[in-house]
Amino acid sequence: MTENKLLELYNSLTGVEKRECSKFLHSPYFNQREDVIGLWELLSDPKSASLGEQKAYGALYPGKAFDAGNWRHLQSFLVARIESFLAQRAYEQSAHARDLYLAPVLRNKGLHKQHRYVLQRAGKGLESLPGDQDFYYWQYRLEWERYAAVESHTRSRENNLADVGYALDVYLLSGKLRLACLMASHQAVFNKAYDQTYLPALMDYLEHSEMREVPLVALYYHCYRALTQGGDDDFRAFRRQLEQQSEQLPVEERRTFLLLAVNYCIRQLNTGAQQYIREAFDLYRVGLDTDALLENGHLSRFAYKNIVALGLRLQEFEWTESFIHQYENRLEERYRQANRDYNLARLYFTQQDYRRAMPLLAQVDESDLLLNLDGRVMLLKMYFETGEWDALDALISSFRILLLRKKKVIGYHQTHYLNTLRYIQKLTRLNMNDKNAVAKFRQEVENNSAVLEKEWLLMHTG
Repeated sequence: MTENKLLELYNSLTGVEKRECSKFLHSPYFNQREDVIGLWELLSDPKSASLGEQKAYGALYPGKAFDAGNWRHLQSFLVARIESFLAQRAYEQSAHARDLYLAPVLRNKGLHKQHRYVLQRAGKGLESLPGDQDFYYWQYRLEWERYAAVESHTRSRENNLADVGYALDVYLLSGKLRLACLMASHQAVFNKAYDQTYLPALMDYLEHSEMREVPLVALYYHCYRALTQGGDDDFRAFRRQLEQQSEQLPVEERRTFLLLAVNYCIRQLNTGAQQYIREAFDLYRVGLDTDALLENGHLSRFAYKNIVALGLRLQEFEWTESFIHQYENRLEERYRQANRDYNLARLYFTQQDYRRAMPLLAQVDESDLLLNLDGRVMLLKMYFETGEWDALDALISSFRILLLRKKKVIGYHQTHYLNTLRYIQKLTRLNMNDKNAVAKFRQEVENNSAVLEKEWLLMHTG
């Protein structure tokens, strides 16, 4: 009946939002078009779901010929009205924002008494906000409005410009550092360069400034230094700040910091610092215990997989199996079964229970291609461990064909998988009594940065 954009937006609304949006559309202040209300009511009526666009148009405009342009315009207009409703609703739910938009209007009208009252109310509202970057933005707006009020009708030697400057400095510094942390993390994973020419001067300033003692600035400062310089002292300082400020931060910000800390641990692991396995595992558990890792009620399938991997490396088998089942329903439905089966197979593989692991991997389809590829690598290792050489050779052949067929989809991963297949095949033919051949194989694997399962390959050469 309608365009995908309108249906997608309508279906995203909760029951409460739909009831409130209906009131919004019936208000002449926000909407004066009856056909827009009519289209909304058609969307709200389950019986109208199967109507074709021409019949729906006829229901809204009886006796008029179908006009495709007008029909598209009507849907676009309703989309705009629903978006306006969502923006209005967000505005009304933020009392401090509403007050700080109202304050300059009252000041410009010369309503000084009402203006003072609104600023007092805004100040009290800010006290309940978490101490994140947004808090300092609104604190800056509040202090600036206080300054503007004094300057507009009286001249005084005393003013609050220092408070204005402090709030603005914390807002800008924390914002710059937050962005720098995200860029540093992204750059490490995707090898993407960003222009950060301002950062050395900023970090030098903070090195000698009391602003570094502001909790939010300190949190980002030590996070950035840990990510870029790899210093354990900065990481410890970052973790202390995170623990101290965790309850004051919004859930989204806590999740960001936890994942940045995990990324640091993973990078340290990649350099051989095995003590960071427990560190990363504990960080993930903090995120699970506080629900900070959940986004819209869902746990990322990547976090799910990483948590299982860390649990297995620590041999926390009982906890890991419980986690797999406990959090499978927190995965998005489209990823649920494949990720549960893969991670259960991984658990059984680590426990050398190949009989239970193999059937699970057969169920992992190509809808999640990288998961499917990792599952195939696991199967290869099991075939090797159990001496099923014909099955191993057949899987290597079909695996190689799949990699060549999916080259555009998997990008640089293709090289890693192809190299891994080549080394597994070499391993099956390697004469373990030929010390020179074994040494040559080990050196080749160790020197190749584009190979998966390096530890497993080396383990099987003594």
